[in-house]
Amino acid sequence: MHRHVICLGIILLAAGAAVCPAGDAGEPVYTDGHTRITACLGQREVLLDDGQYGLRYFPDGAMAIVRRTPALRILIPAGVSSWLLEGKGFDSLVPVRKVLEPGGKGSFDNGYAGISGAYRDEASGELLAFYHAEDQEDMGRLPNGVRGFYCSIGLAVSKDDGQSFTKVGPIITSCLPKDPKGTRDQGCGEVCVLSDKSGQYLYAYYTDHSRIGGRGVQICLARSPIREHGFLPGTWTKFFEDSFSQPGLGGKDTPVVSTKDMEADAILPHVTYSKVLKKYVMVFNINAYRELAGGSRPEKSGIYVAFSDNGLSWSNPTQLITACSVARIDGEVSWHPTLVWSDDEGPALSGWLCYSYSERWGHKPPQKGHYLVGQPITLAVHR
Repeated sequence: MHRHVICLGIILLAAGAAVCPAGDAGEPVYTDGHTRITACLGQREVLLDDGQYGLRYFPDGAMAIVRRTPALRILIPAGVSSWLLEGKGFDSLVPVRKVLEPGGKGSFDNGYAGISGAYRDEASGELLAFYHAEDQEDMGRLPNGVRGFYCSIGLAVSKDDGQSFTKVGPIITSCLPKDPKGTRDQGCGEVCVLSDKSGQYLYAYYTDHSRIGGRGVQICLARSPIREHGFLPGTWTKFFEDSFSQPGLGGKDTPVVSTKDMEADAILPHVTYSKVLKKYVMVFNINAYRELAGGSRPEKSGIYVAFSDNGLSWSNPTQLITACSVARIDGEVSWHPTLVWSDDEGPALSGWLCYSYSERWGHKPPQKGHYLVGQPITLAVHR
C-alpha cells in the first residue's frame, strides 16, 4: 500500500525567501568537520490575524497540508478544535469548516482535539490525521488561565479529503497515569509526523510532559512501519535507551532532544527532511522556565533550530528568535513553529518559518490571542 506524508508539504507562499545582504553568508546554525549551514531570516509578516474569520488562539500547533492544487487546503488547531482552511495561498486562506472537536465526558480528548499532522493513504484515498488530545477533567488551570490537561496523541480518518473525520482513538500515551494533584500539564502530545528518509517508517516527534527523573519537559520520538494496516493503535513503538523497544501506548521513552542542562524545557517540535541539506531539520521552542518569573525578559527562551543525519542524534540547538515560549497574561509570545519549504532543489533551502505570535497575550482587549505570522528563511549549505 503506497502512502504519502503530508504533515507539512512544500508550498510557495506569496512573498519571496529571505535574502542575505550582499557579501553576508548569513548566521551559522550548524557546523561539523565537513559541512557548515547558515541562515538568513526576513521580517515578520502577519498571515492571519487574531479574530480574522472568527478564528482565535491559532495555530495552536503545527499545520498540516491536505493538498496544494487546485487550491491550498490545510488543517490547523484553533481554540480547542481543528479547522479546515482553503485559499490560493497563505495570504488568502479562509476557514471552510470545523472538522474535529473534543469528545464527550470521560473521553481521552474531552477538552481538546487539535490536528497537527496528516498522512495520505494513496491506495484508499483516506486522509489520516494525528492530533493532540487533552483530558481536562479535574486538572485545574495553568497560570495563564488555560485549563490544565493530560494529553495523548490521537488518530482520526477522513474519507472526503479532510471535510470530516472519524476518530480511531489514542496511538501514543504517557507511561504515567493522569494525576489531578500533579502538575497542570501532563502526558505526551504536540505531535509532528513525517516519513523517515528511508521511507520505511513514519516518525512522530512529540513533547513529553512526564518530568520523569527530574528531566523536565522534553522532545521524544515514536515510529510505526509504513506497511499495510500500519499507524493504527498498537503499531507504534517509542524510542527508549537506544532502540525503539517500548509500546506507543503506555511505554517508556528517552528524549531525543533535551535542554535539561540549560534549565529549560524543549517543546513543540516540527521536523522536516531536506534533500539539499541531506539532514532532518527541527524547529522547536525552548522554554527557560526561570525567565517566566517576575515578568523578566527572555534570553534563552525562543524558537530554535537543530539538525540530524538520522533523526535520533541532534546537533546543539541554535536560537533563531528570542522570545517567551509559553503564553503569559500581558506578555509577548512566539511559539508553535512550523517550517514550510518552497524550494528543496537548489543550492540553498528557502521557505518560511511560520509560528503563532501575540504582542500582548491574553483574553481581554487590548490583549490578543496568538495568531499566524511568518518570516522568510533561507538555509545555505557550505561543504
